[in-house]
Amino acid sequence: MIIHAGDLVSKKVLEALSSIAPTHAVRGNMDLPDLLPTLPSRQLVKVGKWTIGITHGHEGRGADTSQRAVGAFSTDDVDCVVFGHSHVALSETVGDTILFNPGSPVAGRGRRGNSYGILELGETIRTRIVPLKL
Repeated sequence: MIIHAGDLVSKKVLEALSSIAPTHAVRGNMDLPDLLPTLPSRQLVKVGKWTIGITHGHEGRGADTSQRAVGAFSTDDVDCVVFGHSHVALSETVGDTILFNPGSPVAGRGRRGNSYGILELGETIRTRIVPLKL
């Protein structure tokens, strides 16, 4: 399964990802008008016993992207929130909720540079941020 937390930019990217694996995506602030109507601003995905909330993180109230992302969901309803917007990779637990920003494979920021993330959903949720050398 592919989870994309926004800024796909083009419908062609969504189509390419969907040809690889089932894809769950939300809209970001950089997506083109032809893509915006096809994507929700946030989404819940149930995988086994886990509920994953997906949002871009640019909408809502909060001082920073991670606060806006977690504010998009009731933390009672999600085990993990996947978000983007800042393009800065992050994996941290707040209370019982994992906040996971995989960074960006093409426009990474922060000390990790370009990256993508892997969520392993088993007895526990494990996150991994994978740096890319471009």
